[in-house]
Amino acid sequence: MSSRAHIVVVNYNAGQWLTRCLSAALACSDGPVTVVDNNSSDRSIIEARNALGANARLRWIENKQNIGFAAANNQVLESLGEEFAVLLNPDCELNSDTLPTIIDAFDRQPKMGLAGCRVLNEDGSVEPSCKRRFPTPAAAAARMLRLQRWFPADPRFADFDYGDDVLQDEMEVVEAVSGAFMVARREAMLEVGVLDAEYFMHCEDLDWCKRFALAGWQVGFISRASVIHAKGVSSASRPLRVQWALHRGMHRFFNKFDAQNYSWVSRCAIKCGIAASFLVRAIGGLVRP
Repeated sequence: MSSRAHIVVVNYNAGQWLTRCLSAALACSDGPVTVVDNNSSDRSIIEARNALGANARLRWIENKQNIGFAAANNQVLESLGEEFAVLLNPDCELNSDTLPTIIDAFDRQPKMGLAGCRVLNEDGSVEPSCKRRFPTPAAAAARMLRLQRWFPADPRFADFDYGDDVLQDEMEVVEAVSGAFMVARREAMLEVGVLDAEYFMHCEDLDWCKRFALAGWQVGFISRASVIHAKGVSSASRPLRVQWALHRGMHRFFNKFDAQNYSWVSRCAIKCGIAASFLVRAIGGLVRP
């Protein structure tokens, strides 16, 4: 069943996790696995090649510069021949039943174009961001001000990440899933298009989910399937760059999908809020030991 899928792993300085990720991917599927390396400066790609390079199912693309997560995935997605594309972070590890469970859900839900599953931390806890609502300015402000702590029952302040609220045996239609692990149906992707390469990293997954929904395709969350995710492995060495990319992505997502719903005064206030969030997080990252 899993041979119907092509696994794509975009690597940037993932260290030993890249070899761990690829070993699990090869063991859990019998389709092609393509590694796109974004000019890593560590030994991750060298070690992975030494350990696994003899495997004929592994394909390697080594970019001369870091072109970003979305653009690197698109190098494979634009010529995909398999029925499903699996976007897998290099700090993720598949379980043996992950892909069969998700592909079975696709077979039972012909309008499901994109899917994710439970994303687990290494200690087994669930990452809330694996199941998401689209962020709104009000929800983002509530999150930044931590209003959920003071008004936990107020839906106006509900967090847009709620993956820890899962039903173990259900498939549900959601607004968005985590970009750490996504499975896309090729038929739907041909209609929706590949990832928006104007996002360097972060928010391209939300953008893709939004575009699938706007095109009439469902985004599914398969709680019976799971992957392990060592969050932040590739970004640990460049926290300021990551925060810049995140907030630039937030700005682009707002401009594409929400800005037309607000007056120019509100748009200015929201964009100032995004800038303020970046400054707070950037300063916090610099002073944190």
